[in-house]
Amino acid sequence: MIQNVLIFFVASNAYLYLKLRSGFGAGPWSRIYLTAALAMVLLPFAARGGFFGSGPAAGVLFVLSFTWVAAVGIACLVFFLADLASLAARLADLSFGTALRARIFDPRKCVPVTLALVFLTLAYSFYEAWAVRRVDVTLDMPHVTLPEGRDRLRLVLLTDIHLGGFNSLGRLERVMEIVRAAEPDFLLMAGDLVDGDMSGRDREAELLRSHGARYGAFAVTGNHEFYSGVGQAVEFIRRSGFTVLRDARADIAGVVLIGLDDPVKGGRGFYTSEVLPGGLDFSRPPGSPVLLLKHRPRVIEGTEGSFDLQLSGHTHGGQIWPFSYVVKRVNGSEQGLSRLNGGSAVYVSNGAGFWGPPLRLFAPPEVTVIDIVRAETP
Repeated sequence: MIQNVLIFFVASNAYLYLKLRSGFGAGPWSRIYLTAALAMVLLPFAARGGFFGSGPAAGVLFVLSFTWVAAVGIACLVFFLADLASLAARLADLSFGTALRARIFDPRKCVPVTLALVFLTLAYSFYEAWAVRRVDVTLDMPHVTLPEGRDRLRLVLLTDIHLGGFNSLGRLERVMEIVRAAEPDFLLMAGDLVDGDMSGRDREAELLRSHGARYGAFAVTGNHEFYSGVGQAVEFIRRSGFTVLRDARADIAGVVLIGLDDPVKGGRGFYTSEVLPGGLDFSRPPGSPVLLLKHRPRVIEGTEGSFDLQLSGHTHGGQIWPFSYVVKRVNGSEQGLSRLNGGSAVYVSNGAGFWGPPLRLFAPPEVTVIDIVRAETP
């Protein structure tokens, strides 16, 4: 994994350096750029190695380094698209005898314009990372018995807020405004609420307790709860008003909730298949929807049809396009709502926060409001 990151880092920085040099020449800026690139590749290892301690400073340096990696990656993407346009102009010149490439894509003209587009893309990515939106989903479950006098059962799904990192109290306030306005029956947290030491975070806990869910709030662990120290993470989640389902089941108001711990607790890695804990009861009382809370979206083999709806996160929608295609391949699930054989469905949320760089590109953060209804038979 580290080797792949280093290869990407070296290749992307070398490509960007060559593109900038083609437009600006080898001036003093090049030495500054190369020094900054070397510093940024060393920072995360220094931070993780304890050279800056284990407090907030190490976290800031780690985020700074990954922000550089993301910014360079976005810059390479924009320059690569410009290269494709230059190639298309070259083919047009050869086919029609025009001089588009020389007029439009001369490096001394094209590189400054492309660099301006890079900064605009970065500015938009920063804006998108903080612009939490509400996403509404309606799901028909014909067999479900709805609460008396109600025409729907409303779930609000949160995931991947990553409190304790750069995700601020202001972001959480915006998230909880959306939650309260939705007036949920259940608030469900699908992991990675916590990403750091949450001791003394009373304001965050108080905000989360303001959810107003009719039947309560329920949560499962994600991988970052274990990275942060699962004991203190679970204590904070409980202090924030959630019932934590750790390979456990709860029957509340005619709804079956099943929550699974993230498999990282057993040392199983990101790319391995997950195993259903033994003895977990998936039985379905008549009229009850079975909701499976599971941080990672990959469906456990053999569980299709045993639940109505799996609610997951983890992927951040790729966070920065085009990584959305990578996470789809790795996790085996589409973002948003998808249907499985056996009548089950899976909803994978983009999550309401971010990890690493405070950037998102074409993967906006979300709070998901899911209405379970029974369509009238014509």
